[in-house]
Amino acid sequence: MPEAFVAEPPCAVCGRPATHVELVPPDGQPIAWQRWSPAQRDAYTAARERHTGQRWWLLYSGIAAGNGLGRPADPAEAQRIVDAFTQPYRHAAVTTAGFYDDAGFCARCDAPYCSHHWNVSSTGYGQCPRGHGKSLDPHWSP
Repeated sequence: MPEAFVAEPPCAVCGRPATHVELVPPDGQPIAWQRWSPAQRDAYTAARERHTGQRWWLLYSGIAAGNGLGRPADPAEAQRIVDAFTQPYRHAAVTTAGFYDDAGFCARCDAPYCSHHWNVSSTGYGQCPRGHGKSLDPHWSP
């Protein structure tokens, strides 16, 4: 069974977190809980209560989007995410987590970049600092 988990792969250019991946255990609170407003806390609590049972909760902030207040994750998915973000971070491992934007990683560079260093167009297509491109939009499909 996984434990509470946070991964923030550092941008290969500036060192800021490229993305934020957090698994909140059943009956747990996110690491930023104390910084959240009462309205955010209430919304988060209501979202978790809509999903009954002892479930892990996934919070994700990606390059072009995220999952807001999060979503439920079963124990198998939670373990897969923990395994994918074992350091040192590598693109091949991170892709097994199944995030639409590969958690900010460029496959060809094998490095993560933050939203400031991905050049993202209005269509959601992005280019890393070395010019390699891919879709960073979770809603785009060919």
